[in-house]
Amino acid sequence: MRPLLSILTLLLLLPLHPLRAQAPVSVNPVGNVALPWGLSNLSMVDGTLYALQNGILVSAHMDSSTLTALTPDTALTRLCPDANYVVRNGGDSLLYFITPTDDQTYSLNVHTNARFFKNRRVEVKSWFRQISHPVFSADGSTLIFSSKGKVGLGGFDLWCSFWNGKRWSKPVNLGNTINTQGDEISPVFYGNYLVFASNGRPDGGGRFNLYAVRIRPGSKVDDVIFADYVVQPLPAPLNSAADDYEIAFDTLCHRGYFLSSRNGQLQLFTFSGHLDGVKLSGTVSDDHGRPLPQAQVRLLSEGRLIGSAQTASDGTYSLFALPDDGYTLQVSKPDYFLTSRSLSLFRPNEDLLIAPRTFDITLPRLPFDRAMVFDNIFLDNADIELSSSARQALQPIVDFLRDNSNVHVQFTLRNSKAIDRSYANLVIERRINNIRQYLKSCLPSNVRISFKNGLDQPQNEADEHRDNAIFVELFR
Repeated sequence: MRPLLSILTLLLLLPLHPLRAQAPVSVNPVGNVALPWGLSNLSMVDGTLYALQNGILVSAHMDSSTLTALTPDTALTRLCPDANYVVRNGGDSLLYFITPTDDQTYSLNVHTNARFFKNRRVEVKSWFRQISHPVFSADGSTLIFSSKGKVGLGGFDLWCSFWNGKRWSKPVNLGNTINTQGDEISPVFYGNYLVFASNGRPDGGGRFNLYAVRIRPGSKVDDVIFADYVVQPLPAPLNSAADDYEIAFDTLCHRGYFLSSRNGQLQLFTFSGHLDGVKLSGTVSDDHGRPLPQAQVRLLSEGRLIGSAQTASDGTYSLFALPDDGYTLQVSKPDYFLTSRSLSLFRPNEDLLIAPRTFDITLPRLPFDRAMVFDNIFLDNADIELSSSARQALQPIVDFLRDNSNVHVQFTLRNSKAIDRSYANLVIERRINNIRQYLKSCLPSNVRISFKNGLDQPQNEADEHRDNAIFVELFR
């Protein structure tokens, strides 16, 4: 087994531009375009969708980002009349076409400036009976295509070839971790990942599903590459219980197209958003460990809402985000404390296009049946000003009210019985006024707060040692 050094070039693929975060992929059928059976060979060239329709190369016409028609592309067919697939190589900016040959095999040619370049032709052997969907890495050094021939693992397999500066190398099979006894078709690069369709994987049930794998160095034995690849199915709504394949996208605009029979017939679908990211999931429970259904889970980035979900009957939730730092996970439910957690969401495993991360949350129930006691707000019987230590002691109350504005909060203040009652009343009223002004400067106006003079309230023996504390009660 000798290392295939050429595969190192795959690590030089241009990564996607990092963005803060993104909602899950949005998928919609293209309903305003009549699509006869036989639509195939989707590709995106310079932001335009191309396809083969009834044996003719067609391109999409757009109106305000909406696909309105697929019509024959006369400019491309003049360049290559027999072409049934077109793709641009970002490494040399040339257009590559697939054209049939006399012996019903297929060859891959490049065309520019009204000429074909023979040295750009991919050297394929006679055992390649069909070639489809050639795609190039961002730097143009690696070519991957689907082919059905006399050799391989069965059906269509994925093969790769490398450009050495003068010609393309003899294609090699990507191995049995990616290829199966079924068909692997329609590959396309997405950053450092290869997205393709397969109907031979156990989780697909014999139908075509979309998968992603991070292409990285391996070893070559004969005409096969061996590497410890991790193949991951794309999540819903890109995959469904029907056939989903022929995906093509524009990574600059984060949009693309694919074919699916999920509605009972073959349809063209459009999608927008990022395929890569982190799937955040977990369980929300109360302080007794019981799952909490219908809790609101919100993911924030710099105060901006990224995504939200409601927990299921078993308390579980899931959200999607791009890998990044500085997220806040906020969970709330009526009659429970709002809980916030700061998160750094990065892929623990770069082999996965969508990496799973798990965060379980506990929501303590609001103590409606008892008063919360905050000691040491005023250390002396005559203190009425809010010192820095008093403000620090009140900070948990401020944080609580900011996060739980759906409750009514009552503050009860007391003072020592050892001093004159009228003076004690005056001290308490001034304390109430100072606390009210402080909370007003810290909290939104819709927070419901009331104050009570504790001298008019009976005290039990357990409260005697907390004569200068603040009692806080919550009401629905």
